[in-house]
Parts: sequence; C-alpha cells; structure tokens
Amino acid sequence: MLTPCLVIAFILVFVAGITTEESAPSLLSGYNTMSDEKKKNVDFKGLVKVFHKVFYGIAVTLTIIGILSYFFENDNLWASLISIIMTWGFLPLFFLGKKYDPNVYSKWQKIINYFVMFFLIALGLIIAISAYYHEGSFVIE
Repeated sequence: MLTPCLVIAFILVFVAGITTEESAPSLLSGYNTMSDEKKKNVDFKGLVKVFHKVFYGIAVTLTIIGILSYFFENDNLWASLISIIMTWGFLPLFFLGKKYDPNVYSKWQKIINYFVMFFLIALGLIIAISAYYHEGSFVIE
C-alpha cells in the first residue's frame, strides 16, 4: 500500500503545485463557462489557497497511511481508509470554495452540486465497506 499512496500523493502535490493564481482560471472547472460578469466576482487568490490546503492535506494523509501500512499489515483497513480519504477529502472544496465565489447560481446548478457531494459520500462508504470486508488481500505479489 505504500507505493500507491506515495504515487497518488505525488500526483496531488504536482497538481496543487501547478495551480497558481494565474493558471487557476484555465485549470479549475466551471470558470470557462461563466459569463464575464460572474468571472469578475471570483477571488482566485482565496480559491487557490483552499485548493492547496485540500490537495496538500490529502497528500499528507495518504503519505501517513502509506507509511503506517508498511508497518502494520491490514490491507483491507488501509484500502478502506484510502477510499475514504480520496472521496471525502475533496468535500471541503465545496464548502470552503463558496466563500470565494459569491455568484448566485440557478436551482439546477445547486442540485447538481449537492448530488456530487452526496455521490462522493456514498461512493466513499460503498468502496470502504467493500474493501474492508473483501476476502483476501489487495496486495499483488
């Protein structure tokens, strides 16, 4: 479990590293489809800070899980924790990002936002439970 955790953590750190205030408009989803008036309201400096905190936080957590999995062998537990971190770890983006985007969105856009949050929560639980109760080990030898 150490290698997958470190690879995913490296990818997250890389993506967070290339996301700056200047590159955020082209990298963050949804900005390109906004009207010019809505684009003026978005505070990229704050959004990038939140983005960095979330991505670096997930990367550090995955690194800790990878190191612990090296010393304590319970592959099903570690696979469950990884699935929870990888799905629930992105939820703060939904809540903390709203502060830096004061635009008013339509009802269907809000519904899609809540659906994605619910999907991440449910997916994390389903994968975690499935991984924890999986027969055998996830390690390929």
